[in-house]
Amino acid sequence: MPTELKLLHGERRPSRLNRNAPKAKNGPVMPAGMSAAAQAIWKRIICDYSHTGVLTSVDTDAFRVYCEAVVRYEHAAAMLEQSGPLVRGARRGDLVKNPLHQVVRDDADLIRAFARELGFTPSARSALTAVKESEEDDATSRWMAGRY
Repeated sequence: MPTELKLLHGERRPSRLNRNAPKAKNGPVMPAGMSAAAQAIWKRIICDYSHTGVLTSVDTDAFRVYCEAVVRYEHAAAMLEQSGPLVRGARRGDLVKNPLHQVVRDDADLIRAFARELGFTPSARSALTAVKESEEDDATSRWMAGRY
């Protein structure tokens, strides 16, 4: 877990904080070539989440994968809803489980994993606490946090 995320989770033990971890200064920039639907998800989340400072430019690729997985999930879930949970099999024509179940499940698992990593889930957010800029610049606060 990145040091900033550990601090937001309330970790203060110096042995668990990497004070020399590289720090990205910029937030993620939307990559070119994303679909309009993925761009809409990117913008929605950035609008609600960018102020936390957790997402940085190095998270761009992971965030893109998350946005594109959401689009694929929504598309596959809509197709599954239309076609139903069972379809006719190609070989004997028997009813079989719709293969879209696996696509929907795989995308849901991918979304869940990236959401957890990026701090988007309720459980990930519940442990976050915002650090005020004035506290961050205060010498006593830096000393208490082990950043001297």
